[in-house]
Amino acid sequence: MLGTCLDIAFVVIKMSQFLANPSQYHLKKAMYIMCYLVGTQDYHVVYDGRVNEGLIAHTDLDWAGNPIKHRSTTGFFVSLVSGIVCW
Repeated sequence: MLGTCLDIAFVVIKMSQFLANPSQYHLKKAMYIMCYLVGTQDYHVVYDGRVNEGLIAHTDLDWAGNPIKHRSTTGFFVSLVSGIVCW
């Protein structure tokens, strides 16, 4: 999921935190993720060399957004000519 499906990387990591004691709520969310994957299986990352954007980096932060352990979540991605090369 980290190398091919950037859009689900966060939710897979988040769901894996509850593997030891999953509930019906977690099963419902897992089924929602599966429906999302079925609906987006034909999406692709396209590197468009005609775009004059060059190298662009984006970051985001959610300070203490985890309601269970009060931890922060950070993320970033780097794109080159409109295609993600690092996340």
